[in-house]
Amino acid sequence: MFEISLVQLSAIFLIILLIIKRPRVAENEPPLVPYTIPIIGHTFSYFFNAKKFIKECREEYGDAFSIYVFGNIMTVLSNEAVSEMFRNHDDFDFIKAIHEDIPLHKFLIYNGGMTEEGNIFNAKTAREQFSGKLDINMPVVQKYLEIGMNKMLGDCSVPKTIYNAWFTINEIIALPVTNILVGEEAAAHDDIVKSFGILAFDMGHLLVIPPIFCFIHQKLHDFVATLPIRFGYNPVRYHRRIAMKRLRPVVEKRLRERKKLGDNYKSYNDLLDFYMDQPNFDYSKPYNFHYHVDNLFIMVFASIHTTSRTAAVALYDMAARPELVEELYEEAVKVDKERNGQLTVADVKKMIKLDSFVKETLRHNDNITALPHYVKPESFTFSSGLTIPKGRKIITYIEDVLMSKENYGEDAEEFKPFRFVDQDSPATKVERSYIIFGGGRHACPGRFFAINETKLFLHKFILRYKVTTQSGKVEDKFRIGPFALPSRKALVFENRV
Repeated sequence: MFEISLVQLSAIFLIILLIIKRPRVAENEPPLVPYTIPIIGHTFSYFFNAKKFIKECREEYGDAFSIYVFGNIMTVLSNEAVSEMFRNHDDFDFIKAIHEDIPLHKFLIYNGGMTEEGNIFNAKTAREQFSGKLDINMPVVQKYLEIGMNKMLGDCSVPKTIYNAWFTINEIIALPVTNILVGEEAAAHDDIVKSFGILAFDMGHLLVIPPIFCFIHQKLHDFVATLPIRFGYNPVRYHRRIAMKRLRPVVEKRLRERKKLGDNYKSYNDLLDFYMDQPNFDYSKPYNFHYHVDNLFIMVFASIHTTSRTAAVALYDMAARPELVEELYEEAVKVDKERNGQLTVADVKKMIKLDSFVKETLRHNDNITALPHYVKPESFTFSSGLTIPKGRKIITYIEDVLMSKENYGEDAEEFKPFRFVDQDSPATKVERSYIIFGGGRHACPGRFFAINETKLFLHKFILRYKVTTQSGKVEDKFRIGPFALPSRKALVFENRV
């Protein structure tokens, strides 16, 4: 009787896999970088040495080339190809790429995560309720930044050493943002502030699974990665329970006020009231409020996590450069005295050195790639003649764009905190060589709020504290493949006076 051993079965499976997963590109597509390991392709080089690997590919193959990672072809774009992608935004699908990396539709079960319709609404929300209300929001930010600093850092007459300072800064940032999101009545409860602060971190625990099953098929990875959710573990459920507990009484109170006062009702300047004004808000319908809470969570994810990350990286960038801190301190004191500590948006704009420093920090974010998209039409052809087929994932070589010598000079890779002083190039300005917030008409509409809040945080911090790295040197960021996060090394905080 003929028997097939495990070794033979494995060999057959491997051969079939090799045939199925062999990458194929057409002649007019961006060139596929050669590789030596079947199936694995460029995965190790991309995940463990992305900086060197992608740079070498760019030097040899130009603005557009393809690599084979985790069982799939991915096209990498830089410079002119990136600009062309942004100009033709409707031909590319950002939402599909985000759902692949961050499966919000699995967590946010009531609104489906980031749908195309939802993304339009969230962009409107950020534009109108955050960036569009800077004059109203900034006093709230100032008030609660100071309260947050008192709570999380307090008196540092005896120097305090804090490892992984991002978590501390995140809790400080969470307090003013929570007040802007849901109002002072709900934000008075510590549990909802803490919940909003750690929401992104809790979701992140499920997003660090390497996509090794993509070597077989993307859907297999999606299945394995979401197994915890399939077995009932959804961290958002805990945060939704806290939000519902704290927001229901506030919503019910406001509904009573609206009914009683009618046209005399005075709206609250927070996101919760904005949601209540929407035509699809109907508190009497089952799960209607759940839908709006899930929308709220997307804004929590975008407004707290990303801003605290920028603020944390900025602190690490300052900590090893005492001469920089002193220049920023002189500017901060001058502006603060003019306004007796109560700054307007115009006052924040006056701090041109601080703005330049924040922009340089963002430029040196150390991500190698970012801003993933998928091609939506049958194919997309660039002006160079290169064509990317439908369904191909593309990703931006963001480091190359941000460190372009053509745009930033021969010292482009050097950290120069005052590079943009008197250059009419604020940290909020979207440019071809500065794509931190995306590009074109779809650039992040919340960037004005995010930058102003970051600057206010640093301003208040610089006036109160000195910060140094424990090692006395510039600390490297924490890396996960081609992505960079704030350093986990120790910072030392000390009262300024």
